[in-house]
Amino acid sequence: MKMITKSKQKAFTLIEYMVAITIGLILLAGITYLFLGMKRSTDTQSAISNLQESGRFALYFLSDDIQNAGWADVEESGYGVYTSPAFLFGAGETADGGAADVSDSITVRYEADTDCVGGASGGIVENNYYVKDGQLVCSGNSGGTAALISNINLAHFFYGVDTDGDSAPNKFLKASDIDPSEQESIAAVKIILLLSSDGPVRQSPSAQSYTIANEGTYEISDRKARKIFTTTVVIPNKPAFVISP
Repeated sequence: MKMITKSKQKAFTLIEYMVAITIGLILLAGITYLFLGMKRSTDTQSAISNLQESGRFALYFLSDDIQNAGWADVEESGYGVYTSPAFLFGAGETADGGAADVSDSITVRYEADTDCVGGASGGIVENNYYVKDGQLVCSGNSGGTAALISNINLAHFFYGVDTDGDSAPNKFLKASDIDPSEQESIAAVKIILLLSSDGPVRQSPSAQSYTIANEGTYEISDRKARKIFTTTVVIPNKPAFVISP
């Protein structure tokens, strides 16, 4: 005769189910928090990396063109000939914005067939660089305009004037402070750019302050990252500088 054994196993109680669900929710919340933290960190690093790349490219593009200022084809035009003036001064050309939070503009002239947008220049390029709607823009004398870099907050230019004829700058001035007699004596251009990240990298707005040399302080409060990029470009193409009396 077989003996039938009854199982002593019992079902989970409601309290046990609730404890298990609570523990599961805590673990899920921890994993979600970790994931969001890692994603935020990745997004921040990506934004800063893009900011650095944009800043380097903007400096490279401007430096490459500005150092052409005054250039002329020596073989064609003869030794000692240069394109004059190397910079066009005036409203909408090489001009001071007037304040730290207003960008400057610069117009570079040199001998070439095509301007910054690839249009026919007529022999002399006149490339005008300025900031519009957060973009570094170039307008060529062919009539075309091209946006080069986004997330540009400010662009400032300071001009190194050679006062003793040694082809080295003795002082750096804003465009508005350069005497007309000194405009042909520019030996270098200092570029200062302030760029921001494409999107927010902070969880809440943060006050930021940036000092622009000889201009003042630019202040803003938001969630973006920012960085100042600067370089000084030597103007090598003029064989001699006009010395102010």
